[in-house]
Amino acid sequence: MKGYEIFEQKYLKDYFGEEGFAPYENKIGFLDFLRELKSGAEGIPSNSSFMVMGIDDVLYLAGRDERKKLALTIHKILQSSAKVLDQKIIEVQIVCKGRLYKGESFWSEYRGEKLPLDYIFGTPNKRDIRECPVYSTGFNLSS
Repeated sequence: MKGYEIFEQKYLKDYFGEEGFAPYENKIGFLDFLRELKSGAEGIPSNSSFMVMGIDDVLYLAGRDERKKLALTIHKILQSSAKVLDQKIIEVQIVCKGRLYKGESFWSEYRGEKLPLDYIFGTPNKRDIRECPVYSTGFNLSS
């Protein structure tokens, strides 16, 4: 699927075993991924795949009062690159250290804090792949 696949780190093969997800070839930190997009997604090679780590830490370190504002800023950066990422057939895994929840909103529980992923990704579709929950949304982030 083109777009973002969001799942918990514990479902990677390294932690979950053979039933887990194989990490995509290009491993990159969340802030570095945003920097790449801001500098121009045109430079990203076609048909590449990225495993993006650290979204939990970025939101957690922002502090409670700044999380919503930061999440909306991240949403804008991701959405501004949607067309190019879609055309280049890019695949992106967003790997979260915290536990993911989807109810009326979508969030990660990390270090005892509720981190607002819905302001970034909207309400992604949930599906189970080999008993592992995956939340997916297109690059345009409309769900």
